[in-house]
Amino acid sequence: MSAIVDIIVPVFGMVLVGWMIGRSKLLSPEGLRGFTAVTFYALFPALLFRSMAKVRLETLEPQVLLAFFSGVMILYGVLMVIGRLQGLRLGDRAMFALSGSFSNGVGIGIPFISYGFGEQGLVPLLMIISVHSLILLTFTCFLMEIDGAGGQRVNVLKRLGGAALSMLKHPVIPAIFAGLLWGEITAHTSLATPAVIDRILQAFAAAAPPCGLIMVGASLAHVGLKGHWQPAAVASFFKLAVLPVLVWTIGRYVFPLDPLWLNVATLNAALPAGANVYLIAQMYGIGVARATNAVVISTAASVFTLSIALLLLGVKGG
Repeated sequence: MSAIVDIIVPVFGMVLVGWMIGRSKLLSPEGLRGFTAVTFYALFPALLFRSMAKVRLETLEPQVLLAFFSGVMILYGVLMVIGRLQGLRLGDRAMFALSGSFSNGVGIGIPFISYGFGEQGLVPLLMIISVHSLILLTFTCFLMEIDGAGGQRVNVLKRLGGAALSMLKHPVIPAIFAGLLWGEITAHTSLATPAVIDRILQAFAAAAPPCGLIMVGASLAHVGLKGHWQPAAVASFFKLAVLPVLVWTIGRYVFPLDPLWLNVATLNAALPAGANVYLIAQMYGIGVARATNAVVISTAASVFTLSIALLLLGVKGG
């Protein structure tokens, strides 16, 4: 129960504050875009750089990627089949599958894991985040391109390459690898981060989790539910209930993980759908209402499902 008080209440309390700010006149859509840019381009990179700079390469467990993405791709395939049975086109099936398998590992995941496990918990999470968008969003874009390309393979491959490059340019990913590289340099040389620079990074890093959560809440207030919610509810059920079980089972029995890494991978799988889901839908003009509703519904429902996950995993609050 202490985990609910120490983790769930502050995390979703700040999301609620963000939602109320978003519903008020304090934050316009233009202001939200600026706030989001500051959070993603300044605050989160500082947190990720400082965290990964303390990590040694030999302590990383690559199995966490196998465990997590095995579960994700199994569920993605199942949801593609379900979409086909519903008579959906390939692009719509891809959006349905993405809605039920893509986690909000940055906006909610980083604060959630930080409050639950501290910096040591961020290491496995950041390993997953470093390739999460590259794998899932690029693959989904590939399916969307096939659906709309009419067999023009050259055009598909060209746009797929552009999609993959745009994922790599996300501000979070360079910060992860830069921090890891700087950590290795400082471990084998006499170099170190200057104290005054580290204080600035530390201040930015401390602001990242609350600002990220407020950003999520404000974004939800500006988005809202759109049209029919039932398909999104189905995708949310698979995202919040099925994916964590798949990842835990694979990480426990197929690719055995350290208990901390297993808990972080499972909780990341239990996170609600990320905003990139409806951004991809908007970019292609496919399944926008379904994707938007999946983000809203899964975020609201995750207050309860994440509480249950913490209790089942035996996570203690700080």
